[in-house]
Amino acid sequence: MEKDLFERILVPIADPEDAEATARALRPHLDPDTTLIVTHVVQGETDETSVKRGRDQFAGATYETFSDILYRRDLQFEWATLEAREVAEAIIDGVEMTEATLVAFTPRDIDTWSRTISGDPGGQLIRESDVPVMVFPNQEM
Repeated sequence: MEKDLFERILVPIADPEDAEATARALRPHLDPDTTLIVTHVVQGETDETSVKRGRDQFAGATYETFSDILYRRDLQFEWATLEAREVAEAIIDGVEMTEATLVAFTPRDIDTWSRTISGDPGGQLIRESDVPVMVFPNQEM
C-alpha cells in the first residue's frame, strides 16, 4: 500500500522567523488529517544523527510560532529535534527516522559566498532525499 504524499510532512525550521514564513507558505496546501513533523537541527558532536522527540528549550519560541499559525484540530503535530553535524544530512536521516512521506520548507537567506563555503543545504536535500521535497517561496510577511 502506497502512503499518501501529504500524510506525514517533515518541516525543518531554523528559528521563529523561519517558522512563521514556512507555516504561512504551507497553510493553504494542507489536507485534513496531515501529520506535520516539525523539526529543528542542532549542532551535534558525531557524524550520526540522533532525534529527540518533543519540544526542547530552543523549540519554545520557534515551535510555538509555527503551531500558532497552523493550529487546526484536523492537523497532527509531532516535534523532533535532530542533532547532527550537517543540516541537510540530518534532515535526510530524519526522513527515515520519522517515516516522513514529504519534506516541505522555505529557503533560508544564504548569500552566494556562504553557499560556496558551506554548501547549500536545501539543494543537497533536494538532490539526496528519498521522498519528494517541496520548496515554497519565502514571501515577505
